[in-house]
Amino acid sequence: MNLITFTFEVAEEDQLDFVKTLDELRDFWEEKDFTVSLFRDRSRQTRFLQLFLTDKSVDELTDLIQNQPRAKAVFEKIKDAGSGVVVSVMEQIV
Repeated sequence: MNLITFTFEVAEEDQLDFVKTLDELRDFWEEKDFTVSLFRDRSRQTRFLQLFLTDKSVDELTDLIQNQPRAKAVFEKIKDAGSGVVVSVMEQIV
């Protein structure tokens, strides 16, 4: 099992629409065998952590983001907001 995390920033005024868009994609990710969660930092309200739990590789996730219009649109919004995305990939050991 892999845990793939994306850490990024979203301005407070853009968060409502952004979270709604991510929530609308949950079914899409589940169809592709990814369990997705989104967290917001309580001390820094503009920082988000999106978790993807899956048996798939980060390369498969990247391929979906680059080639599936719905997924790509979300990451374009992050990029357009000027926020970089920090990606981390963890492998389940126990």
